[in-house]
Formats: sequence, C-alpha cells, structure tokens
Amino acid sequence: MQVANLPRTVLNLAFPLFPFVARIRYNASMKTPQPSKPPKRPFIPARPADWLIKTAQEVVRAQLSLKNKVEVQKSEIEILRKLPPGAGVVLTSNHADETDPRVVIELSRRSGKRFISMCNREAFDENFGLAGWALQRLGHFSVERGAHDAPAKGFAIEVMKRGTDILVVFPEGEIFYMNDVVQPFHSGAIDIGIQAIIENRKDNPNWTAYILPMAIKYHNEKPIDTILEKRIAKMEQQLKMSPSETSLPKRLLAIQQNLLRKQEAAHGITFDDNSVPDLEDEIRAARRAILSNVEVKHGSQPLPDNRRAIDESWKLGAELRETLAEQTDIKEKAAIQDDIETLREVAQLASWHPHYYESTNSTDRLAEAVLKLERELYRIKRPEQLTERRVFIKLAEPVDLGVYVEEYLADAHSVRHKVTEKLQGKIQGMLDELVTALSSTGQSPAQR
Repeated sequence: MQVANLPRTVLNLAFPLFPFVARIRYNASMKTPQPSKPPKRPFIPARPADWLIKTAQEVVRAQLSLKNKVEVQKSEIEILRKLPPGAGVVLTSNHADETDPRVVIELSRRSGKRFISMCNREAFDENFGLAGWALQRLGHFSVERGAHDAPAKGFAIEVMKRGTDILVVFPEGEIFYMNDVVQPFHSGAIDIGIQAIIENRKDNPNWTAYILPMAIKYHNEKPIDTILEKRIAKMEQQLKMSPSETSLPKRLLAIQQNLLRKQEAAHGITFDDNSVPDLEDEIRAARRAILSNVEVKHGSQPLPDNRRAIDESWKLGAELRETLAEQTDIKEKAAIQDDIETLREVAQLASWHPHYYESTNSTDRLAEAVLKLERELYRIKRPEQLTERRVFIKLAEPVDLGVYVEEYLADAHSVRHKVTEKLQGKIQGMLDELVTALSSTGQSPAQR
C-alpha cells in the first residue's frame, strides 16, 4: 500500500521550521506499537502536527487550483462529516496518479477531518530524510511493501481503534496510470478494520469500524492532441525511431515495444515468436523472466503461477533492502542496489497493458500511456502532466465491517478475499459512472 510523493513546496515549507520540532509534544496515544523482533529497517510512525498539516493544506489548495481543479459535491463531503463519532474509519481509494496524495489533503481540508496515511518506506528516505520528517508530521507512517510489516499493521489498527482520525489506504499499492480500470486490490485494509473491531469489542461490544470507498477520476480539461503529438514525437526522437504517420495509439505501441526490447536485451532475455503472440503476452513473459533472474541469483523460490509478479517483486525487494542495510562491502551493496532497481522495473512492467489504450479514442488514456512511457524512457519518478485537469471525487456510503466479524473469526482468509473483491467492484463501478458521464457530457454525474 502506497502513497505517492508530497509536493516539494511542502518540504520547502517544513525545512525552515525544523528547529521547532523538538519542542512539539505529541499525544502519547500515537506511540509506535513495539514489535517482538526489531525490524532491520525501522518502522516510522506518523506524528501528525496540526500546524504543518494546515500549512500544507493551504499550499496544496493553491497548487491544485492551478493545474488540478478538484470537484466533489457537498453531499459527498457530508458523508465524511456525518461518520459516527468514535468509530473507526478507513478511506480506500483507487491510486491512479502522483497527484492522489494532494487530492486527499484537499479532501481533508474540505471535510475538516484529519487523515493518517500509509506510505511506502522508501519515500521517507528521499531528500536526505527531509521527506520523512515532513511525511511524519503530515500524518504518514511507513509500510514495507511486500514484507509482513507487523509494526505498520499494528499502528494502523491503533489508528482505527482510537476513532479520532481517518486511516487512508490505497489498496492497489502502486500507481498504474490506468485511471479507468482499477487493478487487483490487496486485502490489508479489510484485515486492519476487522481486527480493530475485534480488539475494541473486548471492552466495548457495540463499537464498530467502517470502510469508506472513494473513486478519483482525472480528466484533461482542454484538447490535448497537439501536446500528445509533441510528447510522443520527443520520445520517438530519443529512441531514434523514424517519424510515423500512423495513429497515436499505434505510435505509443511501437514506443512501448521498443522500450520492452531494450529491457529484454539488458537482461539477456529472448523469446520465440510463437511463445508470445502479441505485445501483452510478451510483457507478461518478460516481467516473469526478469524476476526469475533475480530470484535465481538470490536463491528464492520461482514465482508460482497463481502469484502476481508485482507482489513477488515487492516481497523480494523488501528482503534485499534489509540485506542492503546490513551490507558493508561497497561492491556487494552496489550489486544489491542494482537488483532492487531491477525489481522496481518488474513492478512497473505490471502496469504495461497495451489493450488499455490501443483501441481507444480516449485522450485521457493516451495521456496516461505517455506518462507511463516517459517514466521508463527518461528514468524519472514523476513525469509532468500534459495540461490542466479536472479531478472528480466520488464517495460511497460507508460499509460497516462489524457485520463480518463472526464470519471472519471462522475463516479470516475467505472473508478478507470476499470483502476486498466487493470493495474493488464498488470503486470500479463508481469510476465507470464518472467515465460514462464524462465521455457523454464532459460533466460528472452529479452535475448532469
């Protein structure tokens, strides 16, 4: 489960205030649960500081007004405001874009609710640790993707049990740049919510917790055909590809195939033409082959057919980061770091789905494909969005997780799976409503 980066402006605001942090006293209830065995890479708890949160909210409000106009109906804000006092709440959303965390900050400002969010552990080390300083005080805590991160899970359960803040989780765990189609959800949010209920009901039998589904949809405000043409042509030039007269989707397919072949060559992978009949199959085979190379190198078991490559890449990546933290040999550290970077490539290949844009006239989908390919080609974490966008937020009514407790106690695995599938279906349905409305009128359903 991941949160993307926060604005650099927030870090710039936070840095001058650093000397004052030592004098801030935090609520004792925010203390980190102590694991039975200390992790090799320490868990980083949220230490929300209202002064920095309010400052960030105003900065983000100004930023979003320039490039990402957030549109959410008052009736949906009221869903947040009318949540039962003292109940646990986990807000779960699709994770479509790097702007998602800022959108969540804006939603927090409009609703008057304080949010506590999961964030991938690596983000806390950015900017020489300054990012981590800001993230903690903005209400983020670390989670090691792919690891059984007991401290992170324990902290999340405590947030839910207190019932004073809203826990925020992105169940996809990664930004796929596929806004219209949610990718398989992880079940952690459901597990956290139900375990919080079980623990709190020891003292308060009527206490409960809710899942609050949310959908975020980005829509390019202006025609972007000219911008798409320029950005695609720039990638073709970078790859020394001949200018093409074909459609934009076909040019993107050619760029994607070119980038894939470069990755295959870098990892010594070749395929028989008959074994990979189309680009989608080749991408799937390539990410499994690249992952297998790293698994063999480190003595890991081969990826089972029923396990997603992205999950395995996160798991092995977490193990290698722990090894890296203990390693002292410079050459060994460099080799491990290279393998971690390779696993990051595997995770990103999980978002490479040509069918998402190859037969579409949706400029939103083509824009997402451009961002995805620019991220790979230019080796940049956060490609610049193409133009101003409207950002639609849709909230559903909260789902009481208390109704699943008895069933969960009998068979936790099947309940996690069942409720997670329902949650994913609900958010996909909300996105479908937004996409249909925008494609027909350019307006959100609430505006029609």
